[in-house]
This record gives sequence, C-alpha cells and structure tokens, in this order.
Amino acid sequence: MESLGLLVVLVLALAALALGLGAWLARGRRRRRRVVYQAQLEAAVADGVLTPDEVLQLEQLRAGGALSDAEARMAALAVYRRALVAAVADARVTPDEAATLAHMQKLLGLTESDLKDEVHQKRMRMLAQLEAGGLPLVASPIPLPTGEVAHWTVQATLCERMAFPGRPAPDPPHVLLQIPGSEPFSAAGERHTLGTSPQLLPIDLGVLVVSARAVRYRGAKTEVIIDHSRLRAIALFRDGLRLDVVEPEGSRYFLVSDPELTAAVTLLATRARQHRAVV
Repeated sequence: MESLGLLVVLVLALAALALGLGAWLARGRRRRRRVVYQAQLEAAVADGVLTPDEVLQLEQLRAGGALSDAEARMAALAVYRRALVAAVADARVTPDEAATLAHMQKLLGLTESDLKDEVHQKRMRMLAQLEAGGLPLVASPIPLPTGEVAHWTVQATLCERMAFPGRPAPDPPHVLLQIPGSEPFSAAGERHTLGTSPQLLPIDLGVLVVSARAVRYRGAKTEVIIDHSRLRAIALFRDGLRLDVVEPEGSRYFLVSDPELTAAVTLLATRARQHRAVV
C-alpha cells in the first residue's frame, strides 16, 4: 500500500515536471518567434520605406508565429527604442534625426500613447528642443529673484577638490564645452566618472537650478551662485560637471543624475545670457 502511494506521488511529480517542461519549451519557442519577427521588422524599416510586400511578409511571419497584437507592438517599440538610443547617444538630436525618428514611429504604427511613458522619448524631445535653440521652462524648487526664470533643475552633490602635496593630479578624461563660440552641444568623446576620483570629496547634497541668469546650487550647508557672465567652460563627465569660472573663484564640481542634459541647458542658457549682455 505504501509503495502504491509512493508510485502515485512519483507519477504526479513526473506529470508536473512534464507540464512545466512543456510550458518552458513553449515560452522559448514563442520568444524565438518574437525575436525573428522583431529582426525582420527592423530590417524592413531600416531604409525608411515599408513596401506592400514587406507588410505582407511581416503579417505572414506574425500569423505563423501566432503573435498577439501586444507582442507585435512590443517588437515595434523595441525597434524604435534602438533607433532612439542610437540617435541620442551623443546627447544631441539634430532636425534630421528627429524627422527620421518621427517617420519611423509612423512606419511602425506607434502612437503618442504608446510612447508617452518612454524615458528616452522625453529625453529626445528635450534634446531636439535644445538643438533648435529653445530652452525649457520649469518650476524652481528654490526661490529666485523677481523676473528670473528656471530652465532646469536636478539633484546634485557639491564636491570639493582636495589639495595634496606636490603637483595636482589631472581630472579624469572629459568633454570640454567652451562657452564662447557657436559649436553645438555634443557629449561625444571620451568621458570617465568624476565621483570615483580620489582627489574629489563630496561636501554637500542639494539641488542645482539653471536659470536665465545663473547656475544656483542650494544644499543643506552651502549655497553657490555662478552668474552666467562669469562662466567660461563646462567639463562634462559621465556622472557630473565641472563649471569653470573666471578667476578668482576657480572651478566648481557637481555630481548630477543627468549630466548631459544639465550641461546642454547650462551651455545654451549661458550663451544666451552672455549674448544679451553684449547686445
């Protein structure tokens, strides 16, 4: 009797294992079908044209793989995301890139609702706005002087460069953005992290606001105001910025969550302020 019970348990265990294995294999097949469909879709829209033959092939591939509408939309989103990430790789979106992405969105049948929660999409639109010379307007978390508007705000850690005996070590590799001139913002180039630098010491946590007149930092212990008229260059790292000002202030270091957009807004706002001062 006991052996019969063990046999029943063994049979049930084998049945459960078989069912689990079958479900796992089915999921694997479905995943491979989605991968094949996505690759075919990406190849079809790569030239910016989706022909009737390509549409028919995609529909046949979708039907043969028994892909649902949701799975097909996920594949379209994945294709669009790859193109979007490539476009914003240098933290710059030119009008041609924006037009190409809009056309791809149309080809893939993606609506604004499909993309409304896409972080990369919001970032792309902001970069395209900055590329066109348009500064955003945001609410400032700190009081600003009357008539001064905020263009960007981000959490920031104020850091201080420690003085060591002998010749000071150079900062990690970075992209240097000169304020004078008209070169468009670009984050392309070798950039290392700033926060891991042994000569840099975090001293305060707070918020950084880029306004129309200055870069303002408000921390728990420290307040820093860098008027745009005194800013001469921005060193862009992977995780932060160094703001170089005319002597005697020297430079200020900030670790921020989005250094690329922070640098892009600061560059544009500073140039606009300095241009107004000259005119």
